[in-house]
Amino acid sequence: MRTSLDQTFLFVLAQALVAKAQSCPDIQIFGARETTVSPGFGSAGALIDMIKADHSGATAEAIEYPACGGQSSCGGVQYGDSARQGTEAVTTAVNDFHSRCPDSQIVLVGYSQGGHIMHNAICGGGDSGAGISDTAVPITASAVAQVKAAILLGDPRYVSGLAYGVGTCTSGGFDARPSGFVCPNAGKVQLYCDAEDPYCCNGNDANHHQQYVTLYGTEALAFINNKLGASGEAGGSNDDTPAVPSTGNSNEGTAPVQPSPGSDDSAGSSPSATILPQETTTGGSSEGGNGQEQGNGQEQGTNCAALWGQCGGQAWTGATCCSEGTCKQFNQYYSQCLN
Repeated sequence: MRTSLDQTFLFVLAQALVAKAQSCPDIQIFGARETTVSPGFGSAGALIDMIKADHSGATAEAIEYPACGGQSSCGGVQYGDSARQGTEAVTTAVNDFHSRCPDSQIVLVGYSQGGHIMHNAICGGGDSGAGISDTAVPITASAVAQVKAAILLGDPRYVSGLAYGVGTCTSGGFDARPSGFVCPNAGKVQLYCDAEDPYCCNGNDANHHQQYVTLYGTEALAFINNKLGASGEAGGSNDDTPAVPSTGNSNEGTAPVQPSPGSDDSAGSSPSATILPQETTTGGSSEGGNGQEQGNGQEQGTNCAALWGQCGGQAWTGATCCSEGTCKQFNQYYSQCLN
């Protein structure tokens, strides 16, 4: 009787192990959408589809987080709070998946704020704008080993000089890494940002912000395939040496980077903000340059933006005055309350 029970137990255990193995894909893709976009993959979806087309059986999961920048359409969650929650969501999703499927390879794809939270999760380094003071990489070491590639598109943490930066921007985004920042997992990462982009750089073309898959999708896919191995099977390139970034065309931005107020990251100067204006593909006025002070448009009071909050910009429908500090315009898409 005991032998029969033992055999039954072993059979059930074997079946459970087989079921677990069958439920774990060779490749798992995590995607994170941009600000104000409905839950799902957002603009990252086009690249995710390209990866899945090249790797049969690859699965994809969208990161669940607010993806907000203070707009009522996404619940009014401020950008910094949204980025913090998003960073935690990426960390939890990757760590939990890896604990279930330790042999599966992982790819991260994030667009705009989605790239921001992926960047925080794979590189650590702290993020004062999101209230993250811990500089350690939050994804576990064993899970990081299975993250083969991370593609960050229009990520506002971009700053010129990153070993994994790709594109024409020579400045930085509104929550840029400090100058000289070193990501411990740089060889797995590519961050795409062009000079025209007002979110990851200091440009004035919001439509360009939506073009990264069109402009760089084939290049990003080649990077991913190199890391995974062309067949999508385990192996691929495990070289963590950063790829030599392409510089794109010569239409580079030259405006100075705005200093970062009270950064918890390593020393350096970078632009920073805590709220992002709604991303839009429509053109707009050509008014204003970086750092210009703006009138407060409404009386000071409880409806005014807090210090470091957004107080203006194209498509912005929130407060246009500051409860503390002065509303200063960085470009036509973004103004911020600063001392």
